[in-house]
Amino acid sequence: MITKQEMKKLRKGDLIYLPSEVVLFKFGKDAMVANRITKTPKPMTTAFVSQAENLCEVLYNGEIWSVETNNIFLGGNND
Repeated sequence: MITKQEMKKLRKGDLIYLPSEVVLFKFGKDAMVANRITKTPKPMTTAFVSQAENLCEVLYNGEIWSVETNNIFLGGNND
C-alpha cells in the first residue's frame, strides 16, 4: 500500500501498480454515485491522474476511473 508521504509526491502521469481484483469506480456527472464498477482482471501498471480524499483517479482501458488509495502501490521509477 502507498504511504501518505508517497501519495503527496505522486504527479499526473506517474506509474502506479494495481493488483488483480481491485474495484474501480466510474463516476458520472453526479459524482456522489458510481454509474459503473469493474475489477482489474490481472495485476497492472497504469498512470496516476489525480487524488481526492480517499480516492485516486487512474487511467484504465483509455478512460479515467477511481480507485481507493489503499489499493494502489508505486509502480515504477517516479523520481
